[in-house]
Amino acid sequence: MKRSTFAFAILLLITGCAVKTETETSETAASANATSETATSETAASETAAKVIEVEEERTIPMEIHVYSAEVPWNTAAIVPVDAMISINEAMKTAIEGDTIVVHEGIYRETLNVSKSNITITANGDDYVLISGNSVVTGFVPYDEMPGVYVADVPDNYKLDFTQVFANGSQQNIARYPNLEIADPMQPLTEGGGYEQLASISKPADSLAATVKFANADFEGLDLAGGIFRGLVGKNREYVIGEIVDTANNSVDFKSISTNDWSKTNEVPASKHKVAFGYVMHKDLIDSPGEWFVEAGKLYYMPEGDIADAQVEMQVRPKILLLNNKDNVTLSNLNFTAGNAQMKNSDNVIIENCTMRYLQPFYTLKGYGMGESKETGFYIENSNNVTINNFYLGHTWGTGFYINGGDSITFKNSIFEDIGWIGTFTAGIYTTADNTRIEDCTFNHNGRYQVRVDKDVKIDIIHSKFQNAMKLGEDAGALQFTSTGKIGPLDLKGSELAYNIVSDLNGIPVFSGNYKKQYVCAFYMEDVNNYTAHHNLIYNLNPDTYKGEEKFERIGGVLYIGPRYNAMDEPVNFYNNTSWNYTRSLNAWGIEIANIEELNKQGVTQTENAGTMTNGHFANNLFSESLFRLIYSTQNLTKTGASTGWADNSHNAWKPLEIPSMEEYFAHMEKVGYVYNPQTNMLFDNETGAENYVDAANGDFRLTENSPAKGAGTPIPGITSSDNPDLGALEGSDYVLSAGAKLKVREFKEIR
Repeated sequence: MKRSTFAFAILLLITGCAVKTETETSETAASANATSETATSETAASETAAKVIEVEEERTIPMEIHVYSAEVPWNTAAIVPVDAMISINEAMKTAIEGDTIVVHEGIYRETLNVSKSNITITANGDDYVLISGNSVVTGFVPYDEMPGVYVADVPDNYKLDFTQVFANGSQQNIARYPNLEIADPMQPLTEGGGYEQLASISKPADSLAATVKFANADFEGLDLAGGIFRGLVGKNREYVIGEIVDTANNSVDFKSISTNDWSKTNEVPASKHKVAFGYVMHKDLIDSPGEWFVEAGKLYYMPEGDIADAQVEMQVRPKILLLNNKDNVTLSNLNFTAGNAQMKNSDNVIIENCTMRYLQPFYTLKGYGMGESKETGFYIENSNNVTINNFYLGHTWGTGFYINGGDSITFKNSIFEDIGWIGTFTAGIYTTADNTRIEDCTFNHNGRYQVRVDKDVKIDIIHSKFQNAMKLGEDAGALQFTSTGKIGPLDLKGSELAYNIVSDLNGIPVFSGNYKKQYVCAFYMEDVNNYTAHHNLIYNLNPDTYKGEEKFERIGGVLYIGPRYNAMDEPVNFYNNTSWNYTRSLNAWGIEIANIEELNKQGVTQTENAGTMTNGHFANNLFSESLFRLIYSTQNLTKTGASTGWADNSHNAWKPLEIPSMEEYFAHMEKVGYVYNPQTNMLFDNETGAENYVDAANGDFRLTENSPAKGAGTPIPGITSSDNPDLGALEGSDYVLSAGAKLKVREFKEIR
């Protein structure tokens, strides 16, 4: 056991007594003009609370260390004991391995740095403990140039590129055109959603400045230079963040921060992106109560009502939790706001009954991939045996959990919602850790993915609910599995995806030259094998939210398998799944590799010259009337799978198809090299198919007694429950209908 040397007075704890050493002072409402934490040294203890003995020795017996907050705005009668410790980090300094730090009710404005192993940090009973990355902002005075706007200096410890602002605990909106007037920041097609469909966006050749025109804007008299333009333009790789360099009546010119076509000298004609969405942000756009902007060390803010009635805070700390190189740590019943979290090289960690909100402010990024946003949420690296239970994570521009390596990461009874406002690749959970398990969890309202995997790992996803993914994009899925950067399929090592609900996917339309689609997918399993998906319920995949007159393809898909150019020989098992109300049941994309012999000489181990699926098993599934599709091409590739151009595909002209017949599709696909081994699957028509379910309109997909799917299935060892199983996800029981977390989101007492 590690020991801690006391070179000061030790407090021998009596019930309720707190240990006190150097403390980092918490900001309080009573002393709100303090904008940075300062360290003080207090060593005297109350004689009525503890007996003080002057010693210099090493403590070896674990004990409780109590910490109290001087800031409890929801309880002005709260009393801090004399000489109480008021910083969690100072308690950590005095702790030894085996100690429990008990944190009492209130706000703690510090980054919790877990600097000891074998330690527990827990709230006192049911106390509401809030660890905040915010500092209080004071000294507001009227800003004469903008009626209703007040200005104050930012706190001295503010060093971030972007921030978040809160008033009386509630998040406020960064100034933008058009205004965000609804609670959901990921509704670009909805009036008041903070986006406008662009009248046009283009860039001339030999120029780095692009022009975006808004249909309804009036920027007359405004100089928005230095502001930010954000555009959902084309495919995700074409989305753009730019710095505004000029302003006209209804348009702005910008130079791209993103590294893509917008940062190059090539022309981007207005015809390329006929449908696109965007907004601009700048101080001079403050025109609605609750809006703010930070510029040149000043916070500009328009309050709702009297500025004196608002406690205004802004994020000053990038991270609010650091847990690095420490083992056997438990965090319990703690609440975090306004900052990210980081865990590296830490084993046997339990995080239970905690919440984390507003992790990441707006940020600029050059690319669009997952790695660009990896530390914008809760980042876990090379850690093992981590259990996250009864956890809530929500409301952030960035990603949720990004897990880089490690083993045995478990999420249970947790909620992940309102994630990925930035619009690029983010996820509720992204993982490369082997033996990841997600059970009884709920994912709701994500800008893009809800779970993403792109490495060979075993991941079990059980009895969880996935709703409203892909709110700021298309051509992806709620569950997104894909091989990247290689030729060869993803090996999921026997993963199980079972008893899950995936529903209510819409996406947004994407126009990029000839590509005009709004495509969402429940199970996006591109080039993935060695897994079993069973007893999943998929419904309401409806990409019909855009009401414009432009013509484009609207697709809501159940399962996409790839395999592109990858030869999949491990099992792809799809058993007893129910799907309803969508446009495409099964989708595949085949690619023949024209230069496979050349690639083999370069070290590519796959000898097959095309993608295959040789070990599929599709049984007892219920589909609804829709299309089944295969697209096929021949290409030259690099050894990492990148295309270098098209090759002659005339000999494959017979392969592509899109048909409504499930039986014909399975037969055709086997000739192409995609073996589904179909057994007792059934397809219901859209007009009368709902009669087979108790109440499909309200999500009750139990089979009616007269349904032909009753008892019509094939028994599958380890999957079905009888010799004559029902078809679909409700086979054996209605367990799938209760998928998702049972967690009750707590009251956040700082919101008042």
